[in-house]
Amino acid sequence: MKKRYWLIGICIIIILFCLKLNMNKDIVKCPEFNKAYSEWFPYNKGDILNFKNSDSIREYIVSTYNINKTKSYNRNMKCGCCEDGIVIYLTAKRDTIKIDFENFINPNSCMGSRRFISRNGKSINVKATQNQKELDLNQISSDSLIIEKNIGIKQIIWNGKLYEFESIKKSKTDNKIILNSRC
Repeated sequence: MKKRYWLIGICIIIILFCLKLNMNKDIVKCPEFNKAYSEWFPYNKGDILNFKNSDSIREYIVSTYNINKTKSYNRNMKCGCCEDGIVIYLTAKRDTIKIDFENFINPNSCMGSRRFISRNGKSINVKATQNQKELDLNQISSDSLIIEKNIGIKQIIWNGKLYEFESIKKSKTDNKIILNSRC
């Protein structure tokens, strides 16, 4: 009688082990986080960006720098994809800029890429040449700011005045990747 219980227990363990192996075959590991984001936005949370025109200096603080990334997903789930993105908030007196880029230069995305910029809660028209591939981009412009690769925000228009990027005071904060599951 004891032999039968041992045999049943061993069979259950073997079945569970086989099921676990089979489930792991359905897990898709996503590639590392796309470093292109940091080429476009070389900031950390807490950095202070200074922009200058002939009359004054505007100071923006990187109050939020969220990095979102899918680590893995189950290929049998309809919502599974390798997605990544950043959300950055720059705050100054009476001005908040939100930058939200998703799946920038991400060939593993099934949602497509999106570049969204808003200022004080209002969407800003992001201009990019339609036939220009994301990999070839060196500059992204909008109605009130210009973003340049390896520099970040190069120019800001505030109250009709053009402010040029002058300097950055780096914080000692490192950006952390928030791993998420799309399902």
